Amino acid sequence: MGRVVLTGAFSYTGAAVAAELLRRGHVVRTLTNRAPPPDTVVAAAPLRFEPGHLQRELASADVFINTYWVRLPHAGQTFATAVERSRLLLEAAARAGVGRVVHVSVSNAAAGANLGYYRGKAEVERVLAGLGVSHAIVRPTLVVGPGDVLTNNIAWFLRRFPVFLLPDGGWYRLQPITLADTARVICDAVEGPDGLEVDAAGPELLTFGEYVRLLARACGVRRWIVSVPGWLSLALLRAVGLVLRDVVLTREELLGLEQELLISHDAPTGRESVRDWLMAHGQGLGRRYVNDVRRHFAAGRHQAVLDPGAVGRG
Repeated sequence: MGRVVLTGAFSYTGAAVAAELLRRGHVVRTLTNRAPPPDTVVAAAPLRFEPGHLQRELASADVFINTYWVRLPHAGQTFATAVERSRLLLEAAARAGVGRVVHVSVSNAAAGANLGYYRGKAEVERVLAGLGVSHAIVRPTLVVGPGDVLTNNIAWFLRRFPVFLLPDGGWYRLQPITLADTARVICDAVEGPDGLEVDAAGPELLTFGEYVRLLARACGVRRWIVSVPGWLSLALLRAVGLVLRDVVLTREELLGLEQELLISHDAPTGRESVRDWLMAHGQGLGRRYVNDVRRHFAAGRHQAVLDPGAVGRG
């Protein structure tokens, strides 16, 4: 049992991590700019990227878990911004004397050097390794659970359109992991050896085409799934995004899928079957479109995405 500070306890991955930490008896505090859900037991402080503020907030922590990142450049925030802000967080933890830092990165960060998302993640990993603090790096693949943008929005398209356009045939593989398993792997890393590097990846390997067809079955719909060139799928999704006022899929995200960066080359750390999770929860997937730009940048961005208490009860 210890005092843990983490970023984003009312967001997606962070909420699941907070719930798992509480289940294990830790005292949890979060740095966030989202309003706490009602009745939460997680204390919150603003996530301001000022060195003095961050050091003060981390001074009482035994462990710092960093889940902060950005999915895509938007509203003046870039991957370079995310790297610099991550550096501020990690350096503040080192100055504050935090005993252990667990950083949430992404699978195959170094292998994706041609992509800004992955290149930035790899740079932050190097920053952490150079700080001289006890640390662990957890690298999730595709995290699947309530509030998952990619999976939910694929289901949304499947529910609303008779045809689903599969970029470049969907032959590329991914190795999804459930949100609960991801949180467990991250929390296990709190007690791991110094310098631990571990992938968070589930036990099943699927092609993207198989994943889409699995989602269709889970949602109870029959659709015509056809292969189209990747450039055409991106162009059409860009047009849909203009209507939805969102970025549905970026070119870098498609390239990351096609480069098979969302798989692990180690033994799987996930225990739960994503197939089983989708079949159990499919009827709730895709009922509403999850607008990721609105979630992070619009007027409602201060509302909690997930409640750690609800995740813990789930």
